[in-house]
Amino acid sequence: MVIGSVKRIARRTIPAPLWARLKAARKARRAAARARLDAERLARCHTRLLRANPALRSFTAEGRTLVGVPVDSFTAAEAAEEHLRTVVGVAEAAGIEYFLVRGRTHLRHVVGLRHADKDAFLAAMRERFGDAELYVGKPEPGLGDGFTAGPVPVGVEALPKKVAASRTLRFGRYLLGPAGQLLAGPELGCDVEFWQTGEELLADPKFERRQERMRVRIPPAMFAGALVAPRANDVADVLPEDARIPADRIVGERKYATFAPFNRRLVNDVDFPIDAVYMWVDGEDPEWMALRDRHLGVNGDSPAHMSGPSCYISRDELKYSLRSLHAFAPFIRNVYIVTAGQTPAWLDTDAPGIRVVDHAEIFADPSVLPVFNSQAIEAQLHRIPGLSDHYLVLNDDTFFGRPVAPQQFFHSNGIAQLPFSPAQIGLGEPHIDEAAPSSAGKNVRRLLEADFDRFIASKFKHVPHPQLRKLAVELEERYADEVAATTASRFRDPGNINFATALHHHYALFTGKGVPGRYRLQYIDVTADTAAERLAELSEQREADTFCLNDVNTTPERANAIDAMVRGFLEDFFPFPSPYEKRG
Repeated sequence: MVIGSVKRIARRTIPAPLWARLKAARKARRAAARARLDAERLARCHTRLLRANPALRSFTAEGRTLVGVPVDSFTAAEAAEEHLRTVVGVAEAAGIEYFLVRGRTHLRHVVGLRHADKDAFLAAMRERFGDAELYVGKPEPGLGDGFTAGPVPVGVEALPKKVAASRTLRFGRYLLGPAGQLLAGPELGCDVEFWQTGEELLADPKFERRQERMRVRIPPAMFAGALVAPRANDVADVLPEDARIPADRIVGERKYATFAPFNRRLVNDVDFPIDAVYMWVDGEDPEWMALRDRHLGVNGDSPAHMSGPSCYISRDELKYSLRSLHAFAPFIRNVYIVTAGQTPAWLDTDAPGIRVVDHAEIFADPSVLPVFNSQAIEAQLHRIPGLSDHYLVLNDDTFFGRPVAPQQFFHSNGIAQLPFSPAQIGLGEPHIDEAAPSSAGKNVRRLLEADFDRFIASKFKHVPHPQLRKLAVELEERYADEVAATTASRFRDPGNINFATALHHHYALFTGKGVPGRYRLQYIDVTADTAAERLAELSEQREADTFCLNDVNTTPERANAIDAMVRGFLEDFFPFPSPYEKRG
């Protein structure tokens, strides 16, 4: 009573600006005190977890000390599925009904629970994983992968206030490689949404405000018996009673409960076959080198960027690119490796879903072989027997850095998403001393401007390139002379064309079969002075959908150092063999 009187007197006598500052300072002190308390609880919990399980490891990421679990294999799909099994297993053991939701990202699964079951579910989760390395946090809104609060271990003494109050929680682990490197975190976790009943929403004093934020408009009467989502999903924010038709969805090897609307094929689902095609050469094969040198004698005036060793050098990048594909691109159906009669020593050619294709199988005119020109080879890739109508062309120095979805390369109607670059082809005639893609782009410009009255200027990013097989067949017929001339060019030549990039992509755009796409790429020239620093940053952040480690022109005196740097980085980033590698 006395304290309240003092506060009222102070409020009347202290000037408003000063009172506002005092109030803000008091609020800041309380927030700081809560933060210190949360930090102390977190530290105690980490200590307890490490003592209880010696297999766990402490590590630091973005200034935070965390606890992770070492794993002996890894793919993003398996990690996401394991987190789904974790959440559903707890719900089932506690007798809590759940349903899978069609979320808005390919990174993780989403489970819906009734909001009335939230306390029981959290108690069951704490009982089951209170001494484990499972983290929980409040995910940031939208399609972000981060958190607005947490994450903290499930077994922490008390959840932070914002986490405990959230209507959506994410559960996941930090997964560590054999050297303690962070492979993935809760971004691959399982989201749990606590859905209200329609009756609970109608009784909410903030009903009108909540309804305004919904993306579906229904009359109040339809809320009876409905379930209402706490955030947006890809189907509907409200499930009316008559739409709650039980159904099953298969993830991995088991069935999960869901509702029929969440099982429908959506307009943006890409479910047609997609293959991957690599061009590969063992530049250190003595027989291949002798053959190249014999033919190079006829073209002895070719500059280094056209036919030098950096064009063919191999640091086993293909092995690691396949590891990245296995870890992060599970939608790929078959992998084709196009070579000049060579096979990597480590490749298991009997592994399902992979095949080595010799140049002689795909060249329309085998008499032009051998060729040592990637521009010639890429102009024949669409001739691979059994190739899907939609495929990706990858150089072996291109890697997937995080989980990707087919929608990032193709639209559901089959249209390709084209990786335009801000880099330009340049003006003037093709020149033997300029970069090969620039000369080839200029030659493509001449062809397309004559046919479409459009002047092309852009190059394309070093990413997996979406390709349309039927369009490539059309290009081979329409520009037969230019394709044949490039195909017959043993080494890169200023008269060549870029078939799979400049020609394919611009032609797709002009004919309505492709549109500009968005690609998150990291391009690193491994010969640059900043290469080691950029590789370390890439390894720590792991935010690039794809990355390219390009060797522009390694000098002999730096070859060993660059080789060790690249191999060390790749082994750290992709430590586990793919199914395409020989065992042992």
